[in-house]
Amino acid sequence: MTQKIKSETIEISDSAKMKIIAVGNSLYGDDGIGEAVLKALTDIPELENVDLIDGATDALGLIDYFTDTDHVIIIDAASMNKEPGTVQVFNSDQVDLMIKTDHLSLHGISLAETFEIAKLADELPKKITIIGIEPMQLNVASGLSEPVEQAIPVAVTKIIEILQSSTL
Repeated sequence: MTQKIKSETIEISDSAKMKIIAVGNSLYGDDGIGEAVLKALTDIPELENVDLIDGATDALGLIDYFTDTDHVIIIDAASMNKEPGTVQVFNSDQVDLMIKTDHLSLHGISLAETFEIAKLADELPKKITIIGIEPMQLNVASGLSEPVEQAIPVAVTKIIEILQSSTL
């Protein structure tokens, strides 16, 4: 089930360099929500000057995308003990509390560790926003569950609101 995102006029500040990065593994059920939201964002013409990046499962590699960036928005499946499909917005200081498990850490390091390394390397953006979506299932080759797929337009709307109100 694919949902159409409403097209609306979006005004984004040109002064700040922003990137939106999806993380996760689309072959691992709801862990592919980041990529699905990223695909929905590509259909919005007003976002043509915002870098949309599929960071996949390489948490350490995310640091390369932080260079010369003022604001990074990261989209990820996040186990937050909420109803499946719940979308929450939080900042990098809250990542230790909000992301209890992430599949980036199965083969590397977590987002929290990535932020710490970026800070030590003086590559941490001025602002990091995380869009966490509660997964229902994380099974190999299962695709997105219905509640998580229904969260796509909610996540897109929250990202647009963040971009429109973004101040550093």
